[in-house]
Amino acid sequence: MISSMERTNGMADLRVGVIGASPNGSWGSVAHLPALAALPGVRAQAVSTAHDDTARATAAKYAIPSAYGTQRDLIADPEVDLVTVAVRVPAHREIVLAALAVGKPVYCEWPLGRTTAEAEEMLAAARAAGVAHVVGFQARRSPALVLAREMIAAGEVGNVAAAHLLHSVPWGFASPGQAYLMDRDSGAHFLSIPGGHSLDALGFLLGEVAEVSAGLTAVAAAPGIARPTATRGWICAAMASGTEAGLTLIGAPGIGSGIRFQISGTKGDLALVSTPGGRGIQMADLRLFRSIGIGALEEVEIPERYYPTTTTALGNPALNVAASYQAVSEALSSATAAGPDFGEAVRCHRLLDAVQQASDEGTRQSISGKREGM
Repeated sequence: MISSMERTNGMADLRVGVIGASPNGSWGSVAHLPALAALPGVRAQAVSTAHDDTARATAAKYAIPSAYGTQRDLIADPEVDLVTVAVRVPAHREIVLAALAVGKPVYCEWPLGRTTAEAEEMLAAARAAGVAHVVGFQARRSPALVLAREMIAAGEVGNVAAAHLLHSVPWGFASPGQAYLMDRDSGAHFLSIPGGHSLDALGFLLGEVAEVSAGLTAVAAAPGIARPTATRGWICAAMASGTEAGLTLIGAPGIGSGIRFQISGTKGDLALVSTPGGRGIQMADLRLFRSIGIGALEEVEIPERYYPTTTTALGNPALNVAASYQAVSEALSSATAAGPDFGEAVRCHRLLDAVQQASDEGTRQSISGKREGM
């Protein structure tokens, strides 16, 4: 795959085809295309939407060489090295499997599938194809989260005893076109999106979850929604390290207070904080603080090297996506494993299943099974 990439100043250009980037504010157009435009050595080669005219409009806006009205044509384009799937979750499986069938590496947004079974099927197909497969856990690329993880690993807060993540984001959709976000069967709902990204961020900082208990409150039933999703809840997680962690999820009807992630260690505390609003930790511009005494915090300056480009001007939601593309490009160029991969996605799907079961049954669930891969 790398040998087919064009060369620019001696470096391989990673050419990306983005499926699902209509010009009306879709995730592909507000996050992926600005990210690709900001990165050297990585570029948008093609875009596809549900209609030829919207694909052409997006291509014109971002100076993208090729535009397609069908995903099939984009996948078949020999100039596309990596296929990005940024459409609604119910369509992920079909597109991912089609790209893998022709040997194209895939970057798929989270959630990977509507169900754990779909995610497992895509993981098996990716492994059989022998190509890179990446899931969009963008919170792992947040400069503040990466620095916090390094500080924890270096022992700067001592042994982490407890942590709590408050995730208060707007979640309420009135238009018919957004009803699927209130439906558990769609795979794209409050627990799977803000909840999944939050649990992944928790694991990224503190290691594997060993056990969970949970209490989730679903929205009232509505026409066309067989199984309404939860819009608020709590999750208690016992980490394999012995750390006790809590996660509070609030689907606020208004703006929401944002993100506050508190990590308490034997030598001090860290706090990751966002401004109100936004949709989740994966797209929040986080600030990092550390304790300097009882009741006192100081902000930690984040060095420029933690950002994906030579400037810090690029903000979220594109910032963390840009860092993800940079990591994928470096992995492909060096023939190393790109991640987080579909195995990580399967693990998170299984963890969410355990959370739902813990809430439904009022039980504490053990998280069994080994990690599916890095």
